[in-house]
Amino acid sequence: MARMLRESWRSDAPSSVDDARNRLVDAAEACFTRFGVAKTTLEDIATEAGVSRATVYRYFEGGRDEIILGVVLREGKEFLEALGRRVQREETLGDAIVEGVLYTVAAVRKNEHLALLFAPEVAGHTTSIAGASTALYELTQDFLRPIFEQARAAGQLRDGIIAEDAAEFVLRIILSLLSVAGPRTRSQAKEREFLRTYCAGAIVRD
Repeated sequence: MARMLRESWRSDAPSSVDDARNRLVDAAEACFTRFGVAKTTLEDIATEAGVSRATVYRYFEGGRDEIILGVVLREGKEFLEALGRRVQREETLGDAIVEGVLYTVAAVRKNEHLALLFAPEVAGHTTSIAGASTALYELTQDFLRPIFEQARAAGQLRDGIIAEDAAEFVLRIILSLLSVAGPRTRSQAKEREFLRTYCAGAIVRD
């Protein structure tokens, strides 16, 4: 394996397969920022990383689509750690849902790499975005499920609410806010009220 790394990367070879994959994800992020996700090619990523296309395929057999997933998952995992710290500050489940949704939408819009995946030129255009959405869903659901399971055990959820479905519902709200322009613009206070009534209100027991 070490010999393969040296031959593929020539000088300054990565120390491990994980290191090599991280470097390629770094290169992809740089290309996405420069060209946009839709216009970035595998050749662009290989050139940015200073390797051949064959080397990219060696670490990402699925090519460009798999690298997009790599970018999404790495950014998503780092974000969820920050989100976990944010929602822990809230005293009620309803507050945690509302503030968690607002925090997520604002953070994704500010994150140049995740925000690119929701750009009009990309959303619904390639199969890679569908895969990225699935990966985000699975990652976020794993984060939300235990929160709702704990709330259910404490009697905080409405009757009939299933923890896994509640997690999916909240994620769908977030994805909708990110990818679809609403019919009206609300102040932050009105946005909180809207989410408290129609998002948290659908899940949390009165």
